[in-house]
Amino acid sequence: MDELISSTQRLVHLDLKGAPPKLSYLEKLIPLFKEWGATGLLLEWEDTFPYHGGLTVVGSKKQSGRPYSEEEIKRILQMAKESGLCTIPLVQTFGHLEYLLKHEEWQCLREVPRYPSSICPSHPNTQDVVWEMVKQVIDFHSDNSDLEYLHIGADEVWHLGLCELCAQRCGSTADGRAQLFVDHVLSIARRIKESYSKLKLIMWDDMLRSVPVSVLKNFGLGQYVEPMVWLYFAGDGFTLPEGMWDRYSSVFSSVWIASAFKGATGSCQQLPVLPHHVSNHEQWLKELPIIASKFDNYRGIALTGWSRYDHFATLCEMLPVSLPSLALCLRVWIKNGFSVEDVQHVARTLGFSNSSLLGMELFPRPKPIPEDLSFPGWKALSSMEVFCNLEHQSRIHLDSSQIKTWLNPWQVKNSFGNPMHVETFIPPLTQLLLELGNVERFLRESLEPLVFSEAIEEWVATWIDPLREQVQKLLDDARAQIKTEDVFPLVHLYLPHLSNMQQWAFHL
Repeated sequence: MDELISSTQRLVHLDLKGAPPKLSYLEKLIPLFKEWGATGLLLEWEDTFPYHGGLTVVGSKKQSGRPYSEEEIKRILQMAKESGLCTIPLVQTFGHLEYLLKHEEWQCLREVPRYPSSICPSHPNTQDVVWEMVKQVIDFHSDNSDLEYLHIGADEVWHLGLCELCAQRCGSTADGRAQLFVDHVLSIARRIKESYSKLKLIMWDDMLRSVPVSVLKNFGLGQYVEPMVWLYFAGDGFTLPEGMWDRYSSVFSSVWIASAFKGATGSCQQLPVLPHHVSNHEQWLKELPIIASKFDNYRGIALTGWSRYDHFATLCEMLPVSLPSLALCLRVWIKNGFSVEDVQHVARTLGFSNSSLLGMELFPRPKPIPEDLSFPGWKALSSMEVFCNLEHQSRIHLDSSQIKTWLNPWQVKNSFGNPMHVETFIPPLTQLLLELGNVERFLRESLEPLVFSEAIEEWVATWIDPLREQVQKLLDDARAQIKTEDVFPLVHLYLPHLSNMQQWAFHL
């Protein structure tokens, strides 16, 4: 078992469609991934790749330029190579093509005109557009790294066989949609193999789970791709389809698996749920002996780190705050199990003064704020912990029975209030506004060296601005009820009663 783990790949997945790290930050992270036990990177470039020619607009998030230039991507690939990490690019070829299909030029390629998620496999221009995207990525990687694998995605094709052309191809047979899916994947795979015969192809497996074995065999899919079986659940929720390994091993000789170290416990999660991700890896470790007995080649694991659930979803855990989770999951995998000693080892490695500060549990709050850590970008984790503490406290205030009793919308609308109660709301609400401003500044300062400004602005607008607006409205309503603006002295009367966390944030 130990040999099976040590001799196979351990890929760190970088989902660059959300809060892509700056080059200067990646220069610090990539050698660290190797030190923690990774053997390679699975690079999901999405729209951060510098596409050219007719695809230029796809790789440009803003008119002023791309997140990464060609020289920067060359540097990323070079750093990986210098650190002894292989690089595997991931290019979506079927589903999750929002970053292509959102543009006016390619809306005609949508399977469902209203939705930009899935491309139509029957449109006469689909193959050429997908091929051009794939070719540009392959050629770039081949020129700047030792490219052995390409991941062609093909997961979560939400819309399939729905347009008129596809419906005709599916016909009335029970396997029509499955055949349509496999035919498209195979067409892309064949075209890649014709030009790059030595390149091995990987695809996500979820769409294959419902495809009959007879279809997979008749199309000969196993000759062209290797499935990457993904499942991100923990504990009792970790359940693979019955008989799946037997089905797959009768078609494919090689297989990959995929776990998650972030981005799989909630579409707007702010911090990783470490026990969940540790458990996910423990469950996969239990599957390894079965996998090894079924397939000629178990290739390895990809530890996925999703930044968004799709191109249009909000940001979930950003990479800087998720590094402890990655370090711990790699440790669990390499050690073939989880123990208290592993938590202590990772905590020491990352500079935590106490393993309890590693964040194995997100609640209860407020939680102590880790300081003076030793991994790149640790201040982002500290600032996010401060925000989560403050958000929790804000909800206690905003959802309190006192607010509902003496400052509810009906009372505000009808100017029906008792100043004796309403004026007590002004100090804590004013304090919350001050703390939100301080936390925003702390977050901006900690994230600015790590990610691009667009990601910071999006995060602030998603989490801090709405909370601030809600607090400000309540404060304005309270002031209107008691008809006074002279409230600032009340804040200082209130300060001695604040928690240590509040006072720390207030004096940032």
